[in-house]
Amino acid sequence: MKKLNLLSLLGVAALCCSAMHANASNKSRPQHKDIVEIKEQKPEQLEGYYPVALHPNSIKSAVYANPKNSADERTKDLISRLTFDEKLALTTAVKPFNYAGVPRLGIRPVTLADASQGLRMGTVSVSGKSTSMPGMLPLAATWDVELAEQFGKTMAEECRALGVDILLGPSMNMQRQSVGGRNYEYMGEDPLLTGDMAKGYILGLQSLKIVPTAKHFIANDQEFVRHIANSVVDDRTMREIYLRPWEKIIKEADAMGIMSGNNVVNGVSCAMHKPLIADVLRKEFGFKGIAMTDWQNTRYFPNNQDLVLPSTTTIIMPDNYTFTDWLWAELKQNPSKKAEIEKQLETMIYPNLYTFFKMGVYDREPQDISMKATFNEHQMFARKVAQEAIVLLKNEDKILPINKSKRVVLIGEEEIFTGTGSGHVKGYEHVSYAMGLKAAFGDNFSYSKEIDEKLIKQADVVLFNFNKLSGEGHDIPFEAPIEPPKVLNKLTQLHDNVVVLLTSSNTMPTPWLKDVKGVLWLSFLGQERGHALANIISGKTSPSGKLPFTFEKDFNDSPDPEFNFLGDQAYWYGNNKYKPYWLGWDDKFNPAFTNYVKPHQLVDIPYSEGVFMGYRWFEAKQLPIVFPFGHGLSYTDFSYKNIKVNNNWKTNKTVTVSMKLSNTGEMAANEIVQLYIADHKASVLRPVKELKAFKKVYLKAGQSKTVTFTLDADAFNYWSVDEKDWVVESGDFDILIGSSSQNIHLKKTLVL
Repeated sequence: MKKLNLLSLLGVAALCCSAMHANASNKSRPQHKDIVEIKEQKPEQLEGYYPVALHPNSIKSAVYANPKNSADERTKDLISRLTFDEKLALTTAVKPFNYAGVPRLGIRPVTLADASQGLRMGTVSVSGKSTSMPGMLPLAATWDVELAEQFGKTMAEECRALGVDILLGPSMNMQRQSVGGRNYEYMGEDPLLTGDMAKGYILGLQSLKIVPTAKHFIANDQEFVRHIANSVVDDRTMREIYLRPWEKIIKEADAMGIMSGNNVVNGVSCAMHKPLIADVLRKEFGFKGIAMTDWQNTRYFPNNQDLVLPSTTTIIMPDNYTFTDWLWAELKQNPSKKAEIEKQLETMIYPNLYTFFKMGVYDREPQDISMKATFNEHQMFARKVAQEAIVLLKNEDKILPINKSKRVVLIGEEEIFTGTGSGHVKGYEHVSYAMGLKAAFGDNFSYSKEIDEKLIKQADVVLFNFNKLSGEGHDIPFEAPIEPPKVLNKLTQLHDNVVVLLTSSNTMPTPWLKDVKGVLWLSFLGQERGHALANIISGKTSPSGKLPFTFEKDFNDSPDPEFNFLGDQAYWYGNNKYKPYWLGWDDKFNPAFTNYVKPHQLVDIPYSEGVFMGYRWFEAKQLPIVFPFGHGLSYTDFSYKNIKVNNNWKTNKTVTVSMKLSNTGEMAANEIVQLYIADHKASVLRPVKELKAFKKVYLKAGQSKTVTFTLDADAFNYWSVDEKDWVVESGDFDILIGSSSQNIHLKKTLVL
């Protein structure tokens, strides 16, 4: 049974004080209304969002209005001119997906929109269209940091074209569980891969001055009761696995925004977590940007609102009613604290204004219509990413690629192209699998949603689309869905040459694997999925994607197979419907929940596996898997030779590793060279090996290249709980170079 934790009550929520603030008693306001998109009629172009220097209300001689002054100077000057009410207003939105402005001083609102893989048009302030790109999980499968940076720049162009100042992404939680509902939005199970890909994305996004909100900080890794889920994470695990990607995007990409998770960590709501936001992100990592809440978290904790100001959270979304209720009640009880609280409000809003001045938001209109001319390029780029994301998992008898003279039939439901929830992007001009394959194979291609025995018997190769839908608000059972395996079983009885197309961002049982000739993992590839798939199937391009996660054989072998058990049953939901019951507003809800979770109780999710997450877990426990982390086949062959190690540790704390990679096959292709480190002996329990570097290398047939890596202390260290610092112990370390976590080609032992 899931352990429950009685939430301590830190005070009694109070009503607003109408005597102190007229707006505080506005009974017509929408109390805690869930705002998921903009419903009003939207224009094609934003109007009235003036740059500050041109705004009719701005003080032209003021420091804040002059773009030549520093962001710090302008921010301090603007804050000095604000009233108490204006400062309070700048802690939230003025209307859906618009952060408040200061009309009196000519400061326009700042626009926001979902999400990481295109813009969800329901959250954009104008009408129009946005390119449906591959999700973050398939982007991570490219293992291409430069591509991630171009992805971010592409998203920035769409933001500028559609008047979006802040992108509510990228998503970069860790794939702790293969059943996570939002895995398609995340970048896999390894902190180095996630950190490098997110860094590239943010550098690209910020190159055009779009503000990111990397999300969801932190350990918000499952949808199960996500608003009241208490991720219990020890210090070493937090540092080595979960914080490392965030440290990278702050220190190496100067990320100017993050979004806190809806969850709780070690008993404290992420939206008001001083130890993690104020102490680690800001003081230790040097973060200077906005820290926005997700759309629900603070509403769940009305009695903990005194933690918001010290936490250095800066924007409460989608409104700040719960916070202002606490604030006015606090001032009613302690009027003498108004000056102190006003000072804290200034500290709270400083990063917001500083970020918008630094990123040029206040010095431009949000929309640049000329950027719409880039959308044709975006379609081609979406195809490129999708193509490079496809992972060839199995290719028995070289069933792939398929010559265009062969007869090909595709069976199955029309494929999923994006997940559900805030990451869903509608897109335009979609090219389905069937459309792409028809364009490539012409009359030799046929499609049938249902099994058509006549078509199947005429085919040389049968493709089967295996859909597994996932998205926000619920996790996905490992065994689901039930019907596709039944269809696949019948197909393999009818034809010997079946290739499975896994249109899924989650894993599943694979008893059918031995009966099929080929498997391609596709995830959700966006609107250009059909052309991308056809290029791989036909051999126009060799697949080069690598799994950013471990494909386990049995979910019961995972680190926490009962993570979502209430009593002896799994509860898969985190869709906010339990909020009225949990807050004590309504005593009726689903008994599967209420029998085990009482109002104001947190649900503990112990991260008991510690640093042994993902492939680290399966290797340490020597558990069987289907496909390892980093796995992905090619249409060509590569040889790995001549590993050389230059140990400069004593002089500059670096180690240089080189090796020769050769394409010994007959087709040009990319290969992703992966470098892992194994510590022979340590004073703490460490993983068998850990990914510490990787490079994507393009080689023509017969071509060779020397691939070089420079390793620093991060490749060898671990977090010492006793010393509260990173430690590198002397001793022997294996340098392992391979094409997956379990396919190691080169090994060299190094002594530090």
